[in-house]
Amino acid sequence: MSTPAGRRRSVRWRRRDVLWTLVLAIMAGFQLWRGAWVDGAVFGLLVAVLVIDNQTDGRIHLLRRLLTAPRWVILAITAGLGVFLVLAPRHSWLDLLGMVAIGITVLLLAWVPDPVGASRPPNAIRRSLVLWSVLGVALCLWEAGAFILSTRSAAALQEYPTVSILLDPFVESPIGRTIVVTLWLLGGLGLLRVWSRP
Repeated sequence: MSTPAGRRRSVRWRRRDVLWTLVLAIMAGFQLWRGAWVDGAVFGLLVAVLVIDNQTDGRIHLLRRLLTAPRWVILAITAGLGVFLVLAPRHSWLDLLGMVAIGITVLLLAWVPDPVGASRPPNAIRRSLVLWSVLGVALCLWEAGAFILSTRSAAALQEYPTVSILLDPFVESPIGRTIVVTLWLLGGLGLLRVWSRP
């Protein structure tokens, strides 16, 4: 049966879409519960992005015409923002501004949805889903469990450190911060498949 003209086609929510949206919503609630308002807002924004992405069939329509910047433009902007993040004081408004600028740059210039009909082998997709799911859930459980246990006393903070506390001494040094920012940005470029662009 054909869809009547003017009626919006219903969007089917796949199980993995629902699960990841639920996971990020729980993370947003957890961050707000522990008083990390900025982190809670970021995860809440990610939930909204996932919902919009689902409702637009995998293409977030921020602009009438999709912009796809050349690789050298994306790399140049990334390098500039990377230097900004390294020099900005940690946990400052400048640090937050750099993170927001990266998100806006990705959505406006570097986000390229898969073309219609593009597919990958089911086994490869399944392995990727399992790997990233296990890694993500394990890290989340570690952070949540360590944070809850560390609030029992001042000594417990040293007995049950979170990942961020373990990384703090390394990230506080200029070299360590440069390494972490570089690896983080390179990982993002890889997920966006920037290296395969002209």
